[in-house]
Amino acid sequence: MNKKSYSVYIIYSMFVFILSFVFIIYPVKASNYKDSDTKKIEFPFDELLINTWQEVEKGLSFNRISETIMIERENNAKLPVNISFDVLRFDPDFFEFSVYGVTIDNTVKRSLYGWLRDYNLLAVINASMYLPDNISSIGYLKKKNKYSNSHIGKNLGAFFLANPYEKYKGKIPNVAIIYSNEPHFSRFIQSNEKQKITTVLDKYQVVVQNFQLLELTNNDNHVWSGQRRHSIASLGEDAQGRILLMYASNPITINEFILALRKSKQLNIKRAMYLEGGTEAAMLYQGQKTFLWQVNDNIKLFLKGIILLPNVIGIKRK
Repeated sequence: MNKKSYSVYIIYSMFVFILSFVFIIYPVKASNYKDSDTKKIEFPFDELLINTWQEVEKGLSFNRISETIMIERENNAKLPVNISFDVLRFDPDFFEFSVYGVTIDNTVKRSLYGWLRDYNLLAVINASMYLPDNISSIGYLKKKNKYSNSHIGKNLGAFFLANPYEKYKGKIPNVAIIYSNEPHFSRFIQSNEKQKITTVLDKYQVVVQNFQLLELTNNDNHVWSGQRRHSIASLGEDAQGRILLMYASNPITINEFILALRKSKQLNIKRAMYLEGGTEAAMLYQGQKTFLWQVNDNIKLFLKGIILLPNVIGIKRK
């Protein structure tokens, strides 16, 4: 049976499993919460509706993408495979983005929910894979003058950028994804500046590096060598500069995920960055309820705080 993504819904510490999601209600003071309020709370989106953008709150939309792609099997035969994943789309005009981590915040590892709770975040997702020390990011990661990893990885072609330094605000995007192999950096660099990726990175307070998922053209000519299937957490930017938090719970290969990203007309995606896969990969959003995206087998591990993450990307409303 396919693994499905669940969210968690807790009212007065009780768990209610509904369809493919588990929902969590964040504890509130009794004076601000009444039993009668329960009937008034409605789910912010319909998790059964596919390939349709649904407004969750101002500047934030949800979509369950479902695409059928053709996969080559034995004897060069091609068979159809359905790929589905969930997307939270954030408009940067209404939200601010940052990275939180053990080294850059001088703190300890936390569960995904722990990061959201302790830093008063609206949404969180994995920031990156990490090195054998279980703390340092696999690629370049900084927040202001603190680094989880100050080395730019040669084979990691994508960078998530947020929060330009004061003198650059209004001149460059507040948040973006950029590739090291871009033909030019005109969105970020003036003609009299050095046309180098480091020139761009130095203008931002927040930088996270990881694997590039998509080419800038529609004809992706790279193929990931690994064909192992697992859940995937990733980040994207669409043609309007909106940021996409994406989570695929059903085990798929990265190549299959790339094909689905490229095929989806709903996403209108231009750049994408791999964040994490497998057990540690997850996504979390907290509105009136808190929605946790994770594979079914790992839900309890996340709820109990057994899976601790060293770095996450977090989003707050402006």
